[in-house]
Amino acid sequence: MKNLNVAIPTPFNEDESLFLEGFGPIVEHLKTNGFNSFLICGTTGEQHSLSIDERLQIIEYFNQPKFEDVELMFGVSAVRTRDAVKLIEKIEKTNIHSILIGFPPYIRPTQEQAVYYVDELLSHTTKEVALYNCPSRTGFNLSEQALKELLSRHSNIKGLKEGGDVYRHKQTDFPKNFTMFAAGDVNLPEMIKNGCNGLSSMVGNVYPNEIKVIFNDLLENKHVDLNRLNELINEVTNGYTLINIKTHYNNIGLKIGDCRSPIIKG
Repeated sequence: MKNLNVAIPTPFNEDESLFLEGFGPIVEHLKTNGFNSFLICGTTGEQHSLSIDERLQIIEYFNQPKFEDVELMFGVSAVRTRDAVKLIEKIEKTNIHSILIGFPPYIRPTQEQAVYYVDELLSHTTKEVALYNCPSRTGFNLSEQALKELLSRHSNIKGLKEGGDVYRHKQTDFPKNFTMFAAGDVNLPEMIKNGCNGLSSMVGNVYPNEIKVIFNDLLENKHVDLNRLNELINEVTNGYTLINIKTHYNNIGLKIGDCRSPIIKG
């Protein structure tokens, strides 16, 4: 599991239907600009606007030889465990390398229910897995104890994308080669200072070369122009990040459409 990926958007037609062929040009563009690891169907991919059938179509689309030279991570999250299992079972039969397991949104499971959810999903896969804790979006915050419990019995959990308090993991004894992903680029220097050694980048869609260099320099404690970093982050995240990313791709000739309503341009 690589420690740096770009969370790419999902292309749509004008009628908001899936435009699967739009994924290829995005991947090719980012490959030529230094990236070879991609998160598909994450938050930036408008995951929760997609039906389970649409997500199955995306999984099938990426199961092609032309994507075998890049690392693919697929985001899986669903309110119903059986729907998440359906996605996991499909991924298991593909060339997708790893799975980002997000916790069910809105229903706010207990810690015990969340552990059961992960246990059930991991019983259906041999792929490497990163957990995604994002309390601001799901209303659920994975506890340190629940994380330790899951790590103790699932050796294929290789990472955690932490959208909450990274600092609380300072004393956690993670397995060797474990990746703590910063959930986005905002406050990246602080996230790395507090223990992150990975990044799932949104800004990398617009500034791939710059983000790759800055991230590696931060990991190696090299000097980084923080004013320039903040300029890049603010440019992409000012307003609505996903709209800015899709506008960028459309402006450079990669026609991937707009976001699904109600995420519309102001």
